[in-house]
Amino acid sequence: MAQKLNVDRIWWRNVQPGEFYNIERYHRIEGGGGSLYIEIPSSMVPATLDFLDATGTDVEALPTITIQAGVADTSGVSAPIEFQRKAGGRMRIARQNRQQPNSQRHPAWTAARGFPLAPDGVRNKEEALPYFPEGGLRIYIFKTVEGDYYAGFTKGLRPANMKPNNPAWDLYTQGRTVGGVIDAD
Repeated sequence: MAQKLNVDRIWWRNVQPGEFYNIERYHRIEGGGGSLYIEIPSSMVPATLDFLDATGTDVEALPTITIQAGVADTSGVSAPIEFQRKAGGRMRIARQNRQQPNSQRHPAWTAARGFPLAPDGVRNKEEALPYFPEGGLRIYIFKTVEGDYYAGFTKGLRPANMKPNNPAWDLYTQGRTVGGVIDAD
């Protein structure tokens, strides 16, 4: 029987189709460039820092923050998630391209767990789009009352039987919101 976790807060981010392409494609592209990470826009930085217990930290001087996160639906599997500063008051979850040699994609966000997968040879966002789930893709990290972190994802439309008082309800904004932090209590 799985242990019941006491969820305190849920940090989440709507993955955009272009980001999906960038974290799935071959890591080196002609001409260079392209994001190999999941961006945290400046609008989400204060809530993200608070979620990571780094409130008051100047994002421009932010050291790398690494958390150890379990897989939300599997006991015993965990891996680091690295948050780094980015220009313009933004942050990123670093090294998420699955084909990159030093990739640090969390095991919760892999095809083995049902995370969408684009073919290795995908060349642009349009070629990746058929592999992007209708209804969207969201990654999340939740923190327990005890201070432990767990990662997971949702894809598709909000389940029809989900009640509005379910803490995961707000994950299903269908792309209208970039992300945020949900208080689960």
